Amino acid sequence: MNKVIACAPGKSILFGEHAVVHGYPAIALAISLVSSCEIEQIPEKRVELCLKNSNKVYKHDNVEKLIEELPKKYAQISTCFRLFQQNHDLLFENTRITISSQLFKSSGLGSSASIAVALVESINAFHDLNLTKSEVSDMAYEMEKVVHGTPSGIDNTICTFGNVIHYQNKEFEFIPLSKEVKLLIAFTNVSHDTKRAIERVRKFKMTHPEKCEEIFAQISETALEGKQRLIEGDLKGLGALMNENQELLEQLGVSNKIISKINEITLKNGAFGSKLTGAGLGGCVISVGEEDTLYYLEKLLKGKGFPCFVANSDNVGVRSAKKD
Repeated sequence: MNKVIACAPGKSILFGEHAVVHGYPAIALAISLVSSCEIEQIPEKRVELCLKNSNKVYKHDNVEKLIEELPKKYAQISTCFRLFQQNHDLLFENTRITISSQLFKSSGLGSSASIAVALVESINAFHDLNLTKSEVSDMAYEMEKVVHGTPSGIDNTICTFGNVIHYQNKEFEFIPLSKEVKLLIAFTNVSHDTKRAIERVRKFKMTHPEKCEEIFAQISETALEGKQRLIEGDLKGLGALMNENQELLEQLGVSNKIISKINEITLKNGAFGSKLTGAGLGGCVISVGEEDTLYYLEKLLKGKGFPCFVANSDNVGVRSAKKD
């Protein structure tokens, strides 16, 4: 039986969340935790979708019935099937698709984009469609629209291409690192809602347009300076800029007490910088510092009930492999 496995990394936005939606630059780093999608040919004439993280299995004799049965929360997957039907006439016959992710869900780590990219790439590889990475990213972006409404495009880009990128207005460039960046990533235990956070910033922009543009401009400056600190390998400087970015996000109203608590713990115990990552109002907090400090903080935060891990950067992006 033919089998394909595809993996796509998660991501962390170091600088620029929310401002990036309005055309300002952002810096994002792909992290070593991944989402995976396995496709295999099966003898039975049906389509199976196995969602490991939610322990759900959906089976039907054709993909149309499968799409009809899928709950609304899996609309991203239905969109993927539709796109491949429309663009490549795929029927998904005699196929089992298994999706899993190592990423915290709704946490700012790009789990939906990572799953979307892994799913698209697995179908691409299984059916020998020869889609480029740009085409994989574009299709994942269409899937992201279903989840987030008007996403910036940064998540599907970094999950596809990996590395560290400077992103602005759907254009990106890789940032060369002089040393590897490790991040402590701590989950607040509160799922974030990207649409709600974006709407909150939109309303703030409507009621305080000049103040909002001033904040966006300052966030932009931290992103551009942060890019230089990354190139130089200056972790202390990087951390100081992350702290500045966090203060600006607080002014936009997308932080909360739990994020502030984690930031306080990490900064008091040796981190160079800490901030929310992603939409905010929950999700994750990222911290930079010396490697031994990050592992100490990992134990400290776990002891206080916050799931966390130290992540390496991912320099590959989406990848797939065929197996017999």
